[in-house]
Amino acid sequence: MEFALLGPVEAGVDLGPLRQRAVLAAVLLDAPVPVDRLAERVWGPEVPRTARRTLFSYLSRLKSAGVPIVRQPAGYVITPSTVDVSRFRSLVASGRWEEALALWRGEPFAELDSPWFTEVRAALVRERDAAELEVVDHALRDGRPVDLARLAARCAQRPLDERLAAQYLVALHLAGRTADALEHYDRTRRTLIDELGVEPGPLLRQRHLEVLGPSQHTVPRQLPAPPRAFAARDADLARITLGGISVISGPGGVGKTWLALHWAHAHDFPDGALHVDLRGFDPARQPAPVEVALRGFLRALGVAEPPVELDDQVALYRTITAGRRMLVVLDNARDAAQVVPLLPGGTATVLVTSRNRLHGLITAHGARPVPLTALNTGDAREVLHAHLSAFRRQDDDEQAWGEVVELCGGLPLALGIAAARAHAVPDLVRELREDRLGALDGGDLSASLRAVFSWSLRALDAETVEVFGLLGLAPGPDVSLDAAGALAGRQVRHELRRLEDAHLVEQHVPGRYRMHDLVRLFAAEQHADPAATRRLVDFYLGTAFAADRRLQLYRLPIDVTPLATPADPLAWFAAEHTCLRAVQRRAIELGWDDDVWRLAWVMDGYHHWRGLLLDLRATWTDGLAAAERIGDRLARHLGHRALAIANSQLGDTVTAMAQLDEAMRFADGVNITHTEFSMARVLAHRGDYARALELAERGLEAYERMASADLWLALAHTAVGWYGLQLGSRDSTHIERALELFRAHGDRVGEAENLANLGYLRAVEGREDASLDLYRRSLELMRAADTPFGEAITLEEMGHALKLLGRDPSAAYAEAVELYRSQYRMHKVLALG
Repeated sequence: MEFALLGPVEAGVDLGPLRQRAVLAAVLLDAPVPVDRLAERVWGPEVPRTARRTLFSYLSRLKSAGVPIVRQPAGYVITPSTVDVSRFRSLVASGRWEEALALWRGEPFAELDSPWFTEVRAALVRERDAAELEVVDHALRDGRPVDLARLAARCAQRPLDERLAAQYLVALHLAGRTADALEHYDRTRRTLIDELGVEPGPLLRQRHLEVLGPSQHTVPRQLPAPPRAFAARDADLARITLGGISVISGPGGVGKTWLALHWAHAHDFPDGALHVDLRGFDPARQPAPVEVALRGFLRALGVAEPPVELDDQVALYRTITAGRRMLVVLDNARDAAQVVPLLPGGTATVLVTSRNRLHGLITAHGARPVPLTALNTGDAREVLHAHLSAFRRQDDDEQAWGEVVELCGGLPLALGIAAARAHAVPDLVRELREDRLGALDGGDLSASLRAVFSWSLRALDAETVEVFGLLGLAPGPDVSLDAAGALAGRQVRHELRRLEDAHLVEQHVPGRYRMHDLVRLFAAEQHADPAATRRLVDFYLGTAFAADRRLQLYRLPIDVTPLATPADPLAWFAAEHTCLRAVQRRAIELGWDDDVWRLAWVMDGYHHWRGLLLDLRATWTDGLAAAERIGDRLARHLGHRALAIANSQLGDTVTAMAQLDEAMRFADGVNITHTEFSMARVLAHRGDYARALELAERGLEAYERMASADLWLALAHTAVGWYGLQLGSRDSTHIERALELFRAHGDRVGEAENLANLGYLRAVEGREDASLDLYRRSLELMRAADTPFGEAITLEEMGHALKLLGRDPSAAYAEAVELYRSQYRMHKVLALG
C-alpha cells in the first residue's frame, strides 16, 4: 500500500477524520510506536484520559479501511508499505535530488499541528532545502540556468545562509548581472557583521573571488632586494614565526628592515609577497594613507578596479588573501591603526617593522614582539666584517676597527656607514672620538644617524620631545623617574612611557631609564638648559643628604636643603651611586665648586658603609680641590679630614696624619675636637693606642660638655673603651655606655661594634661561650645593616678573639680577607693572609 506524507496525508483510501490521519502518519514516520508514545504524538503532551480508548478506535477503523497496521511487542507498525518520505530520502542519498524534490506536493502533513508533527515537519523542510541547494549547485556548476526569482526569495527568507547567498551570487554573475552580484555580496557581508559579528566564511569568500575574475591567480613579488651585508641576529631571526604576525621594533638604525628582508628572502611563499613602506617616520613625506596602501595591494593581487570605500577594500583584500601561503611586509609603521586594515585574511605571515612597540597589535591581534637592541661587541664585529667584505675591503687594522666597533655602539646602520669609509680608518677613528654623530654621516638622510634619530622625534608631541632632550643632559648611565622629573621640573611618567614605546629610552629595571650612547649624544644636542642641570644637581644633593642622615646619625649637617628621604637609603645609594659620581664630574666641568664638595660630603657615609674607600678618596680629592678653588674654610677642613680617614683605612697613615694637620689649620669650634678624635683613630691604626687613648679621652670630655652630642659621645666611649682594652684594661664601663647610647638612638652598626668589643673582652677573660655569642650577635646586626665595612672589622676581631681562646681563627680571617680585598684594603689582606 502506498502512502503520501509530503503534502496532505493520502493513501488511496478513506482515512477518516483528522486525528485518525494523524495516527496513521505518526506510525508511518517512526515505527514501531508504543501506544502511549503514539497518543502523545497525536494529542501532544496533554493527553486526555479518554485518548487510549479513542486511539484503539482509530486503529481499528484504519485496519477496516485496508491499512496493514499491526501490533508488535515494540509497538504499532504498518507493513508492507511504501512511504514518499522514505523514497525522498533514498533518492537524496543516491544524488537524485530533482527526482526527490518532485515527490513534494506542499508542506508535509500540513493539516497536523501537534508539537511532534511540527518538529518533524521542520526537519523535513530542512532536508528539502538542502536538496534544493544541491540542485542549484549542480546547475550552476554545469552552467545551466536557475530560477533567479526563487533564489532571491529564498535569500530574503534566509539572509544569514551563506551557501544560499553564494549560489545567488554566482547565478547573478552567470546571468550577466555581475554588478548586482557584487552588491549582493556586500549586502550579505554587512548583514553577517551586523547580526552575527563575523565576516563571510570561506565558501562565500571563494565564490566572491571567482566572480571578481582572475585575481586569485595573481602572485605578487614585491619584496625589495635582500640586504647585501647581513650577519649575526640569529636569536632575533628565530623569534619570527611563520603563519602569524611578528612586530620587529627598535630604535632608528638598529636594523629592523635589514632583519625583516633577510628573513623574508630566506623563506618560500608560493602565493607571493606584498611589501609597502608605510613611511611612519619619513622625514620628507607624510605617513602612507591606509587606503593608498590597500589599493596598491589589491592591484598587485589582480583587482583592476578596487572598491572606493575603505571597509570594502579591507573586506576584499582579506577575502583574496584568505587561505593563501603568502607574506605581507608592512615596513616602517607609525602605529597599530596604520597596520590593522592591512592585516590579511587567514593565516598569511605578516612582518611589521616600527620604531614603536605597537602594543595594540600584540594585545588585540596576538602579534609576536621581536624587539631589537644594539649588537654586542662580537656580533657588531661580525656585521662590520660582512660590510667590509661587501665593499671588497679588508679588516686589516684590528685595533682601529675594534675602536670603531666600540664607538658605533652596536648599531648596524652606524657600522655600515663606518665600513663605507674604510679607505681612511685613522681619520674615521679621530672623527669618531671628536664628534661621533658627525662622523657617522654618510652624506644622505638615510645614511646619517642624526637624521635617522630625528625622524623618531617627528612622531612625538612637543612635551615628549622636550623630555627627550632633557634626558640627554643627565650625566649618569641611566636616570630614575624622580631624577627625570627633576630635570623637567614636573612629572614625566607619561612622556617616558611614550619614549620607551618609541625605543628612544629603555626601562632596563623598574623605574630606571637609559639611552643608547649615540641616542644620548643626539638628545644632548636638542637641549642646553642650564636650569635643568641645576634642578638635577639639587635633586641629587637634597636626596643624598636626606638618605645620608639615615645612615650616619651623628654627622653634623651642612648647608643643603634636604628633600624627601628614600624609603630604603642604602638601596637608593646603590642605584644612584654611579649617577652621583657622574653628577659630581659634571659639576666640576661647569665650575660649580660648591656643589662638587657638597656631593663628596653627601656620598661620604655610603662610601664608609659599603667599604667603597677608593670612591671615598676619589670624590673627596675632587671635593677638596673644589674647596681650595673657592677658599671655603669649612669645606677645606672637611675635605682634609675625610681624605685623612680614607687614607688611614687604606693603610696610608703617614698621609692621613699630614692631612689631619692640614684639617686642623681650618678647624674651629667643635671641628677641633672632631679632628683630634680622627687623629686618635689614625694613631690606633698605627698601633699607638696610648696616644690614641689620650686624644679619645680628651674628645670624650669635650663631647660631655656639649648639648645634643649623644652619638659623638657614644663614638668617644667606644674609642676609649676599645683603646683601653688594647692597653690591658678590663673595664667595660665605656663600652656598655656606648651600647646604651647607640641603642637609644637606633644605631644598629654602633651597637654591633660594641657587642664585638665586649666579645673581645670576654675572650680576654677566657669566657668562650659568652664571647662567641656576642660576636654572633654583632655579625647578625652588621649583615642586617648590609655594611661590608663593619662586617670585615668584626670578622677580623673575631679571629683575634678565637686565637686568644686557643681556637682556629682561619675561617673568620678568610671571610675578613675577602671583604678587605673587595675594599682594596690590601694592608689588611697582607696582615691576615
